[in-house]
Amino acid sequence: MRTVKWSALLSGFCAFAVAMGGVASSAHAIVTTERGASILAFPKVLATSTSDTIIQIANTSNNMVHARCFYVNAAKDEFGNPQWQVTDFHIWLTKQQPTSWQVSTGRFQNANDSCSTITSGPLAGLFDPDSGCSQAGLDPGAIPPVPSGFTGELKCVEVDVSDNPLGGNHLKGEATIETNLGASHDTAKYNAIGILGTEIAGETGNELLLDQPSDTEDVIGQYNACPNQLIVNHFAELSTDPTVAEAWHDNVCSRGDAAATSEPCHSGGSVTLDPQGNVTSMNNATLTELTLVPCSQDYEDPFASVAANAVTVQFEVYNEFEEIFSFSTTVECWKKFFMFQLDAPFHPENSLWAYAQLGSLGVNTRIIPNPDQGGVLGVAEIVRSDSVGTEARTLMNIHMEGDHWSSSGGEIVDRVILSGQ
Repeated sequence: MRTVKWSALLSGFCAFAVAMGGVASSAHAIVTTERGASILAFPKVLATSTSDTIIQIANTSNNMVHARCFYVNAAKDEFGNPQWQVTDFHIWLTKQQPTSWQVSTGRFQNANDSCSTITSGPLAGLFDPDSGCSQAGLDPGAIPPVPSGFTGELKCVEVDVSDNPLGGNHLKGEATIETNLGASHDTAKYNAIGILGTEIAGETGNELLLDQPSDTEDVIGQYNACPNQLIVNHFAELSTDPTVAEAWHDNVCSRGDAAATSEPCHSGGSVTLDPQGNVTSMNNATLTELTLVPCSQDYEDPFASVAANAVTVQFEVYNEFEEIFSFSTTVECWKKFFMFQLDAPFHPENSLWAYAQLGSLGVNTRIIPNPDQGGVLGVAEIVRSDSVGTEARTLMNIHMEGDHWSSSGGEIVDRVILSGQ
């Protein structure tokens, strides 16, 4: 894996402000999506021909905050292998400052960029979207664009002015993914996953230990341990969302009586696949897409990290009758998939997650990492389509339960290893 380094262009004022700023006292909790944290993980970041991502990061403190960020590109190369290319850069945020950038274009420092308004016509007085508004405001540093076709993740780690990791818990983030498919356009948003740090965060230098249990206020480790389980409540694959079924009256179950016109079907969905098993269209269907990443990552030696930090996860699948189904898969550096692609990639109707197999609309899926390996983080996307094939997407954070460090008896410690300068 190649590593590309970007350095933020900082003024003397920024450096002075950070030197004067203190570190906020830390608080201990399970991995969070709602509070300030010292490590932010964005598991799903896209910059493809049909999708782009807006990253938003805010400093929740009254001090200057510095962070090191790492993109990991999992897009496949010409030989069909994931690239696992890492690009790192720095950002600076003044007190209470939010910032944002478009992943495909990045954000370059320009003190003169600003928004202008439309001067005439029905939109007069509104901001002109072509005037560079996305780059306006106080720049956080030089943020590089990602390569075309990027699919992967972003992680940002809070550091001090000397680039030493610390547990300030000052960072909060969101990601918005915009998707354009012909006449269809939608946006979906999720919160970055925050890993809180303690006052001893960074005591082992660039090797960050995720070994603080969630059930104590005592400082035992450096950063909160990864969750022990991820839990997703979703619709069965190929089922029709009840709201969509109600809205489209041609999607009705045929019973041969008058009641047929008042009972929407939930099992009539279908998808069309290309020869590689990719979804090209949907009709009256709902699909759930998961994106998972291992908690442990080595940005210093990323190729070694792929094999060393791979995690086998067990899926426990419960239908509405509390019947249990199971399946397992391995997550290396980054993995994105529809549920049906795990066990029936070319025959979605045969998947254990399919409506026809589960016999119920609602599904509870528990994702449990192998107890002898590290933990995982992730985000879910629900894709719905109506009877004319119009698609809409919703991103949602996955419920997290327990901590992997405690469940292993302290034997398994997830590690994030930052690259040297």
